[in-house]
Amino acid sequence: MDSTNTIEMMLQQGQNVLESMKDLNRSAKKKGKVRSDLYERFCANQHSFDVYTYIDATLKQLPEVQTFQLKLELYSENFTGVSTNYDKEVDLKHMENTYEEVLTSYDAMINALR
Repeated sequence: MDSTNTIEMMLQQGQNVLESMKDLNRSAKKKGKVRSDLYERFCANQHSFDVYTYIDATLKQLPEVQTFQLKLELYSENFTGVSTNYDKEVDLKHMENTYEEVLTSYDAMINALR
């Protein structure tokens, strides 16, 4: 597979991650199974993005890709435990801050890859 296709797949999967984050953000202050399911969807999209990075080692090593992955991990930490504890409180301010960092890092990644 050529790197152009890999880049496009990565960027599309990155968009999928961002879409699942938007849905999760809207339900962050709610409690229950719906929020848990949205978190699981986010995690699945994040995992798929990670899988695409393994296709091309050069892309995986780009600082912008690594930063995006790190910011996703930081965002994900806001929701750790919501799958098993439906009543878990989420620090909304921290979630919003890390969400903005993810968006910024995604934009930087797009600029580096195109």
